[in-house]
Amino acid sequence: MTEFALEEQCLAIVVQQEAPNLEQTKTDNVKKIADNTAKLQELEDSILSSLQNQKGSLLENVALIETLNDAKEKTEEAKVAKETLIIAMKKIMDNRENYRKIGRKASALYFVLFDLNIVDAMYQFSLSWYKDLFLESILASKEGNQQDRPKAIMNCHTLNVYR
Repeated sequence: MTEFALEEQCLAIVVQQEAPNLEQTKTDNVKKIADNTAKLQELEDSILSSLQNQKGSLLENVALIETLNDAKEKTEEAKVAKETLIIAMKKIMDNRENYRKIGRKASALYFVLFDLNIVDAMYQFSLSWYKDLFLESILASKEGNQQDRPKAIMNCHTLNVYR
């Protein structure tokens, strides 16, 4: 586990708690982008297969011409959909960046805890325990009526790690 990978996981956890629809939309868009990419690849493979199996003149093969026209339409649709999703993903990623500091600090705190085993072997912590502690910190920080959520989460989590 790298510090950046844990930062991304912690970021996903906090965004899931603070803005669940944002994280769900991100997940859905990633899937749609992957589906569109796969669809474009299938179209390309279909065209190449049709061209490879072509016998005789290309202009006389009506099925091949229809396949090419169909592929052209579907390709344009898929590209437009993919571009729209990429724009939406950029907006989502910009909104997620509001919570980036929390993910970065949570990741750093985990690696501080992880290195405590150098001091004494009894200081060993699992990643799943830490993620549970992080989630508890997010939930506990909601109890206070504070305006600055990122700061409240970081303070609560820092205190929980210390304890």
